[in-house]
Amino acid sequence: GLLAFIRYFWDVLEPETKLVEGWAMDTICQHLEAVTLGKITRLLINVPPGFMKSLITNVWWPAWEWGPMNMPHIRHVSFSYSSGLTMRDNVKFRTLVSSEKYRALWGDRFEVEKEGEIRITNNKQGFKFASSVGGIGTGERGDRIVLDDPHSVTQSESDIVRAQTIRWFRETMSNRLNDLERSTITIIMQRVHQGDVSGEILEQGMPYCHVMIPMRFETGREVVNTLGWIDPRTEDGELAWPERFTPVAVDEMEATMGSWATAAQHQQRPAPRGGGI
Repeated sequence: GLLAFIRYFWDVLEPETKLVEGWAMDTICQHLEAVTLGKITRLLINVPPGFMKSLITNVWWPAWEWGPMNMPHIRHVSFSYSSGLTMRDNVKFRTLVSSEKYRALWGDRFEVEKEGEIRITNNKQGFKFASSVGGIGTGERGDRIVLDDPHSVTQSESDIVRAQTIRWFRETMSNRLNDLERSTITIIMQRVHQGDVSGEILEQGMPYCHVMIPMRFETGREVVNTLGWIDPRTEDGELAWPERFTPVAVDEMEATMGSWATAAQHQQRPAPRGGGI
């Protein structure tokens, strides 16, 4: 599985940092596996910052599909609010699939033909392309469309910027699929505003499998998604990843962030600024 793959190759990308696991990480992996296996084609994940969402979704997952899943033909197109973030992940992906440890196991399945920060191509017609919201990737089509944090926190209050992002998501990105029935869209993000991409998906009732993990558990907000997954916690205030984010660390972060940012980015329930007056 994807989690075992991450464990085995962790030292390739993070040789000086210990892998700290948790059920939240396992949950993300399980749902990405479901996408690979064709169980779902639309996935929305809302998690707090720091939950390794970019590393898992834009680095480990495509490398797992190309290698152990023997799917090097899969074409990944990744978007974020900044192309610098997706290009950063492309560099890590290239490092992983080009490593001796990786090639020793799956070097016979594909050869990397073109390497770069923007586009990595193999000899099985697969590629991994990095772009941004409204960027040059508007002409690319993929089997896996990944939208990782479409909104910049610093611009999340701008009605104009949010409206442009929502329009791009609905009218441009959603039409970048190779196969309208089998190609997939995965969106993974922290909430930043009621009117963000996640808010649009949930308000319009779009058929996405939804994973919502608040930093602190709140009774009554559990989401049972189409795969039958539900938050495993039962006690109010129970942390999502205490092995990585201890109670003391979370308290300090939230004191710095303030109540509004905590509600949106940590608890995945954004509220309008005016609501606190």
